[in-house]
Amino acid sequence: MERRGTIHTYSVVRCGTEAFQDMTPYVLAVVEENSKKRMARIEGYTDTTDITIGMEITFLRDDVRGNPIYTFG
Repeated sequence: MERRGTIHTYSVVRCGTEAFQDMTPYVLAVVEENSKKRMARIEGYTDTTDITIGMEITFLRDDVRGNPIYTFG
């Protein structure tokens, strides 16, 4: 079964730290999944992506530290 989450709040990061500079712009969000809220990165953002609070997103994978990464759709 596909894991889904909901955007509770978000920020588009356009000037990341050196480690993330190649990924800018990217989205950091508080995502609610199964009644739990946690910080997560959302991949697939472009300047034409329409992001809204309450938008449903799809779990993609965990990063190397075990933090969730989601994608739009």
